[in-house]
Amino acid sequence: MKKTLMTFLSLVLVWMTLLPFAVSAASPGEVRIAAAKTADDFKDLAGLPKDQKDKFNSLLSEGVFNGLSEDTFGLDVQMNRAQFAKVASIIFKLPVDGTLTASSFKDVSADDPANAYALPYIEALKKAGLTNGYDAEGVLYNPAGPVSRQELSAFLIRGLGLEEAASSAAPVADATVAEWAKPYVALALEKKLMTAEGGSFDGTSPATRRMLALASYEAKNLLAGGKPASETPATGTPDKEEPAAGGNDTSKDDEPAGEVSPKGKKLLIVGREKAAEDVIIGDRLKTQGFVVSYLIDRRLSPERIKGFDLIFISETTNSKYVKENLEHMKTLEIPVIYNKAISMGDLGMSSTSENSSVEKVKKITIKDAAHPIAAGVTGSIDVYTEDGRIDYGVPGKNATVIATVAGDDKKAAVYAYEKGSKNIKGETVPARTVFFYMAAGMSGKTTNDAWKILEASFLWALQNK
Repeated sequence: MKKTLMTFLSLVLVWMTLLPFAVSAASPGEVRIAAAKTADDFKDLAGLPKDQKDKFNSLLSEGVFNGLSEDTFGLDVQMNRAQFAKVASIIFKLPVDGTLTASSFKDVSADDPANAYALPYIEALKKAGLTNGYDAEGVLYNPAGPVSRQELSAFLIRGLGLEEAASSAAPVADATVAEWAKPYVALALEKKLMTAEGGSFDGTSPATRRMLALASYEAKNLLAGGKPASETPATGTPDKEEPAAGGNDTSKDDEPAGEVSPKGKKLLIVGREKAAEDVIIGDRLKTQGFVVSYLIDRRLSPERIKGFDLIFISETTNSKYVKENLEHMKTLEIPVIYNKAISMGDLGMSSTSENSSVEKVKKITIKDAAHPIAAGVTGSIDVYTEDGRIDYGVPGKNATVIATVAGDDKKAAVYAYEKGSKNIKGETVPARTVFFYMAAGMSGKTTNDAWKILEASFLWALQNK
């Protein structure tokens, strides 16, 4: 009996060695084949035109997609949001933590066989800023829900780092597309990520696996060609990022010894949804080498700011969301640039907060030209190309005032707290913190000297030793 069992086991081992493929973990309903199949192995792909078969072959060989069975791909099957998370994470090369067992969304669970496989991919999408959830509160992901064609357009455009381009694109004149999605759809059509057939885009219809596969292939090609640079870690590891579109790579490889380089550092910009001025600031900081992500202010929470190297609280942010997280922000060991005067008052870093601004001005005066944040700028300078609003604070004695509103030394326009210093209330400042005066809507009217000071603020804060 023992000999018979050993013989049987030996035969099993030989059979497994000779087997041309092995089944491994995959999305529910998918059969994962270790030895990649080709389009000709699937009966619903075999008859496709050669150009489409070539695209499917590329995706199959890289493991982006698998068949629903050994001989069926499932071209017209709807792709749900959990399955999409997996595909998007692979296409955009997002860092995926396969060890995660807890989700930040209530309807995604490692104990649910229907979506457990997608948990790390969904979290990767969230961390990259490609999703903040399905509901207004950001607590549900709706993993089993379909991905509509217009939602797919928005996901792809964001993943490619084309949010700014979409905001300036002429919206499609298509009644089947929701207003919020029209710029995304317009750009997706322009980039040939998706197509409109029969004269309409049919934006609310569910996307099928065919649509997602073909769109994913085009997105992958755009990334492979280096256009454009993404505003999230989606394009790969930071040390392989492409230069920002429209110029040479201006990130520094010759940083002073011991200084932390911004290249590859993760910067989170918190502000109002679709605020154009925040994108302008983000694009400037990309040229320093930062990998930029965006978070809508109402979704600010301790969990959503974990893992970043630097945080920028934009003036577009509603201060109540900072106040709701005040105790956490007071102890946050990540350096922060505050562009919100009210929040500095709430944090005990300024004795004034409400109504702390001066209207119809455009000059500040440098008070500490030796400080790195001054960026070599001296004297009274124009910070705007036309009159605007300059916000200010009245910081504590531990703060360093770099610049004041011109003509009033009591109104600090740029000031900084060193890590370990004390705020006005005597509380320890846990990380380097900077206040910067720029009013919402003025980033497009900012002078070169002002940009130098803002960029130097980020670089100084990063040296949080």
